[in-house]
Amino acid sequence: MRIGTTGASMVLAGALLCGLSACSSDSGASGGGAGRGGAGAGGAASGSGAGGADGAPLSSRIAAPSAFDTAKGWEVEAAWLPRGQPLPYAVSQKAGTVAHLDKTGRGYVLNVREAASGKVLSTSKPWQGPQPTERQADETSGALAVPQIALISRRDREYFAVWARGEARKDELHESREVVAVAFYPAGAAGKDMAPVGAGGAEAPDGEFDRPSVLPGPGGLVVTSYGGDSILVSVEGKVRDTSDAKVSLNGESVDPDYLMSFPSAQGLVTNGDDVFGGDGGFGADAGWRSTRVAPPGVEAVLTRQSVTSGRTETPNGRIVGAAGGYVIANWLTAADDVSAVHDMATGAVRATAPCQTADTEYAIRIPDPRSGAGVKPALSPDGRFLVDGGNVFDLRTGKGTCADQGQDAKKITLRTVGDDGTAYGTAGEEPPLTPVSVSATTGAAAPLPEATALPAAMASGAGLFVTYAGTDTIRLIALRLKK
Repeated sequence: MRIGTTGASMVLAGALLCGLSACSSDSGASGGGAGRGGAGAGGAASGSGAGGADGAPLSSRIAAPSAFDTAKGWEVEAAWLPRGQPLPYAVSQKAGTVAHLDKTGRGYVLNVREAASGKVLSTSKPWQGPQPTERQADETSGALAVPQIALISRRDREYFAVWARGEARKDELHESREVVAVAFYPAGAAGKDMAPVGAGGAEAPDGEFDRPSVLPGPGGLVVTSYGGDSILVSVEGKVRDTSDAKVSLNGESVDPDYLMSFPSAQGLVTNGDDVFGGDGGFGADAGWRSTRVAPPGVEAVLTRQSVTSGRTETPNGRIVGAAGGYVIANWLTAADDVSAVHDMATGAVRATAPCQTADTEYAIRIPDPRSGAGVKPALSPDGRFLVDGGNVFDLRTGKGTCADQGQDAKKITLRTVGDDGTAYGTAGEEPPLTPVSVSATTGAAAPLPEATALPAAMASGAGLFVTYAGTDTIRLIALRLKK
């Protein structure tokens, strides 16, 4: 997976860039084109509708939580999306925009809309990406077969990264190799036929079970594999091998965790190897380390005594997820365990909760569309609140609450949180799951009616719902918040 380290790899990377820059001159459309009245994904009917804009009227009715106005908003349908595949979309909180993909005969088009109104702000040139592998082409395999969108949050600007796995070759005389290709677009830009500001790719490992991890962060998109290879593709399109990144913990230099390695602006933020069978510690390559940023009252290094190993010292703390410019880590204590939100740039603690945060599958490996796992930590649009698992953190006060505590309490998995501190998710681990809302102030969970549709993401002034809405075509529905 070392594109950028050999001449052959650079040629392969060049082949990727052709796809990323829409080298093809093919015409025709197989889905709703972005340029036809701004219809977006799948070509929703034109007209203003009930609060819709740019040909994306709100025509569906869903049972949303009471904070949302079900008669005001907009929607787009993805008629091009194969059933069972995840809808590609992402939200920029700073820009107040929503990005989603449409498929045309020349490639995928990124549409960026104003979150509250649905107004189309920008569309990209068609992006082709790599060719599907044989397994991706088999609809029964369950392999991810469509591109995805990741948000890259820098302190000054945000970007939408469109990425896809597939295969590419440098020319007709060489065999194809599996790759992850990515193109970056400014989240707040306006205009038509936008070209990416940067593009690149990483060679992916072979084999059905050696799927790469694709992990976004302020530094770009990092692609890692079980074997320890790690390739960073920055927003500028620079491709860098970070396989030799080391995290210094407790006097030892250790390799990064391929499942939890996030690219900050200063270096790779990752767990260290669990070399002592303990928690393992975490930190930033050539930067801060967990042993120096432990939450108040928590031991930075754990001391253990055993007959076989004698006295050992193990760095405490373990990253379990990330959102925006933050990582969430679990810390062990003699009494109640602690979870904490750390600034990715400095390691500084921003908030703590008196409980563990369940390990998330945040962007761990390329997702299997058949799996319901993979709920990501999420920030509120104003950046004050963060949810992960059953916990809600207030980054302004530094306090966190644990929603699923108590005897016989069902496990709660929160997906979104609004600026008012109300979080939404589900209770239970097996269907039927119970929709719930959770207060960031008290941590109290309240059940919602069984038929309630939950927001998949929050944006400035609106909530986003991904649902079939009683039809055969999946939809992205934006409902405005009630004032």
